[in-house]
Amino acid sequence: MKRKLQWVLSSLFLMLIVGNLTVLANEYVVVAYVTSHSKTNPDPTVMTHINYAFGHVNKSFNGVNVENEPRLRQLVDLKKQNPRLKVLLSVGGWGSGRFSEMAATDSTRLAFAKDCQRVVEQFRLDGIDIDWEYPTQSSAGISSSREDTRNFTLLMRDLRNALGESKLLTCATVASGEYIDFPSCISYLDMVNVMSYDMGNPPYHHTALYPSEITKWMTTSEAIEAHLKAGVPHEKLVMGMPLYGRGVKGYYLQVDSLEGATKLWHEQSMVPYFVDKDGNLEMSCDNERSLGIKCQYIIDHQLLGGMYWEYGDERQEKLRNTICDVLLRGKPTPYPADYAGNRVRFNALFIWNPSAESAHVEFDKQALQFFHKLSYGDGFRYDTRTECPSSLDTLKKYDVVVMLNTLPQSKQARKAFEAYMEQGGGWIGFHGSAYNDKHTDWPWLNQFLGCGTFLCNNWPPQPALVDVETKHHPVTRNLPSQFVVPASEFYQFSPSPRANENVEVLVSISPKNYPLGIKDIVNFGDFPIVWTNKQYRMIYLNMGHGDDAFIDATQNLLFTNAFRWITLGQKEEK
Repeated sequence: MKRKLQWVLSSLFLMLIVGNLTVLANEYVVVAYVTSHSKTNPDPTVMTHINYAFGHVNKSFNGVNVENEPRLRQLVDLKKQNPRLKVLLSVGGWGSGRFSEMAATDSTRLAFAKDCQRVVEQFRLDGIDIDWEYPTQSSAGISSSREDTRNFTLLMRDLRNALGESKLLTCATVASGEYIDFPSCISYLDMVNVMSYDMGNPPYHHTALYPSEITKWMTTSEAIEAHLKAGVPHEKLVMGMPLYGRGVKGYYLQVDSLEGATKLWHEQSMVPYFVDKDGNLEMSCDNERSLGIKCQYIIDHQLLGGMYWEYGDERQEKLRNTICDVLLRGKPTPYPADYAGNRVRFNALFIWNPSAESAHVEFDKQALQFFHKLSYGDGFRYDTRTECPSSLDTLKKYDVVVMLNTLPQSKQARKAFEAYMEQGGGWIGFHGSAYNDKHTDWPWLNQFLGCGTFLCNNWPPQPALVDVETKHHPVTRNLPSQFVVPASEFYQFSPSPRANENVEVLVSISPKNYPLGIKDIVNFGDFPIVWTNKQYRMIYLNMGHGDDAFIDATQNLLFTNAFRWITLGQKEEK
């Protein structure tokens, strides 16, 4: 019994030692691209695979040239510290050509495959990674052919035959999953490294996890979905993550700060980014938080693992360690990654009055359609009511109450709403939801809105030039300094909300509009139309009259920003 106990303890001790080196309980892979020109000696305990970048197709199209062979031997020697480490030669890279010519004929393709086998044996490698960017495409300044996709499959077949089953064969692919016929070649491949980065330049993010207004071509989640749809099984998919930033000045190795810029967090795309003083996206990147979320995405979607470009210097150590901690060491991440339809983020209540004047009802109906589209994918859930609930318990079920041209009317409903807001509830009000005159008989409303009673309005409804008064607020940071809003009836209040020290005015009617109106004319005065009272989680938008409110993209963006800020903006990093 004693001998058996000693054996168990010894085994556990050995497992702890090995556990510091590689994967035990978790079977995820972490692939690190290490370049031939880098000077850093990698820590072999934070990855499972090293892809050495690069080798190239030789000028005769029948073999491989290896950059900086001593550096490759140095990396292979890291196996002495981590015997389970795998080292592969990555052949290709952006601008590395001659693939098309090599793969076009049986003789050159077979000779290349045989030479890859020689390189694997000579350098004691674990396999070959093919980084052909991209079959049938000459965008990187390389030759291409319409037959490249077919020939890529033949190349994978010939490489598998040359390397045998004991060695690894992997490839790096464009984020969209194009140019490769995966169903015909996936059986030859052990893993597919998705280059889900460099997917956008400012003003767009280059490696966002989920789509939003800061993305354009692709996102990381869309890249994974594209590969799954193209025929790559999830157990062979490796999700790419960059350890660098991309911005107006190109490539950034230091991603935790940017001189003269403000760091923000995008709650929908789940990534950080930096903006300049005018609110323009200046640099996009990943950080520890976003990488933790991406690693959780890998776990949630049962992918093979993660890959990053590239293993750099000590400035990227925390980023590398985050990936290692979550995927290899099994440390939990506090950041859930299941936004894309799997997690309801918040609940909203929309209140409108179908018996109101027709122009308000027209706006309300279109507003309900607009916000319904924002809910696609179950990003949030909502209810609609024609009267404000008179129960605080009912209101507390919602993260935000959106009032479309209406206010609580009964004393009980007003009391419940007051308590809801005083206890941290969220509110977005449009147009008539702030109409308060001597007949309203609700003193708390003035305190809540941060302004006086209704003074006057323009009539009939007309478009207006508006001034965006700050670019430092999340609601207005991506809006132009001035734009024309669609036709509406605009309310002026006295005293103006600007007189309240707790109010931040975001948008106002430009004085250039005066005189504003034809029948009812506003000739002068301070005229804020979008503001927030910082004593509450609220925002008021004066638009909301008629059926033209949703015809303008800039105003729609303003509405979306306001909705996102009230529901999610409190979580943003400042």
